Parts: sequence; structure tokens; C-alpha cells
Amino acid sequence: MTAKELILKSCELPAVPMVAMRILRLVEDPNTDISDLQDAIMADQAFAARVLKMANSAYYGLRRNIDTVSDAILVMGFATIKNLSLAVSTREVYKNFGLLEQKMWEHSIGVSVAAGIIAREVNFLKPEEAVVAGLLHDVGKAVMNNSQPERFLMLTQRVYEERVTYSQIEEEIFGFGHAEVGGLFAEKWGFPPFLCDVIRSHHSCDLDDTILTGDPSKITLCYIIALADALCVRLGVGYRGPMEDIELQDDKLKALLGITDERFSELKETFKREYIQEKLLYQM
Repeated sequence: MTAKELILKSCELPAVPMVAMRILRLVEDPNTDISDLQDAIMADQAFAARVLKMANSAYYGLRRNIDTVSDAILVMGFATIKNLSLAVSTREVYKNFGLLEQKMWEHSIGVSVAAGIIAREVNFLKPEEAVVAGLLHDVGKAVMNNSQPERFLMLTQRVYEERVTYSQIEEEIFGFGHAEVGGLFAEKWGFPPFLCDVIRSHHSCDLDDTILTGDPSKITLCYIIALADALCVRLGVGYRGPMEDIELQDDKLKALLGITDERFSELKETFKREYIQEKLLYQM
């Protein structure tokens, strides 16, 4: 039985959120205007209220109230609307939202923020792609947790007890990894192939990965996500506490991306500030 067959037999992939997918397609279309995007957002009253609340938050520091979705789009921009719609939709995947799910969600936001910072540092062509890929990189964990919560809890306990990463032991317990599950999830939801490949390969981008061969931008994005992930693990974002002694490849990834240790320390401080702000926005 192939890994894909085993995943489909073992895991329930969540249904596609139609409003979020419509927003995503509109944002990706260069011919979309504000009225098109406004109509898509207004189709989901709860999401429209969230957009307005976010636009009126202290984060944007406006002196007037934003009371229409079109004004909110102008204030926030298409990229932020896309990220928010994906964040809200993806959060629905985290059923039975307890402490474990909260930690996984915080880790996803953290990697998203860190990926955006690193992408800008290395002049990655589309830093917003790094933000989205960071947000979704571990969605496979949520799917596995939803489908087999007892087994996933056992996996999580071993991560803490043995000071290892999920990817190092999950195949032993499940027979497949969260990156593979996340790739299938992304395909089902109709994400661009570029994003599906990065989600599927974010733990193997340092190896001879045939999925990434011949596409330098895809490889670079994979490095960015892997380094952002390592940063959050080291700091304990989405974990019980810092995991400084865990075996990661962050030094190698910094070298591949051309980031010095001194500069990375500065980026880490930037991350700490931006993560707090971003986390508050998504919790609104």
C-alpha cells in the first residue's frame, strides 16, 4: 500500500471551504476589482464582520471608523485579505480546540510570520507566498489529530519526552508523515501546485527531492519555511517551551539562504515583536 493510499484510508480530509476558495481565486486573478472581492466576502457574514473588526483594530491606527467591506479592503490590501481568509478557514480544521490544537495553531501563525520576515530578508520574489506557505505548512498535523487523536497525542508525548521532531518519528507511529498529508489536503482544497509541493516537501528540501528539482524559487521557499519552522521550534512557539537541544538543520539552512548568525539574531528579535501583533489579529 502506498503512502497516499494509507493516508486516504486512515485520515479524513476536511471539505473545501467554498467562500475562502473563491476569495483566494479572486485575489490571485489580476483582473479582480474591489467590488468582486467585496461580494465574495459579503457572502459570509461572519467573515465580513471579522474583516471589518480587523480593519478597525489598533494595528492599523486609523482615526476614522471603517464601516464598509470595500474600505476595509483598501486599508488592508488584497494580500492580507487572502491570508486572513486562509487563516480563518484553516482554523476550522482544528476541531475540538483544546490545548494541543491551540499550540499547533500558534505554531502555524509563528512560522507564517517568521517566513515572511525571512523571505523579505533574502529578497524572495513573492514574500506573501512564504506567509501563506508558513501558515499551512503543518496542516497535515491537524488532519492527523482529527482523524486519530489518541495516536497523535501519543506522538506528541514522544516528541516532548525524546526531544525529537514530529517528522522524525511520525512514520513509525502512523506509517506516513504530516507533510504528505498536508500535500494531499492542499491538493483537495485546490491550492496552486507550487504551494502543494512546498507543503509536501518542507521537511525534505535539503535532500535530493525530485518534487523540487529544477525550480530554484520553490527550493528557496522550502528553505525559508524550514528555517522559519526551526526558529519557532527553538523558541518554543507552539510547544510547551523552548526546544533548544532538539536536532535541527537551522545552521545549514541559514548558510543556504546567506543569512549570518548575527543577522539571524536580529531577525529573531523582529519576529518576537511581529508574532505578538499577528497573533492578536488572528484571535480577534
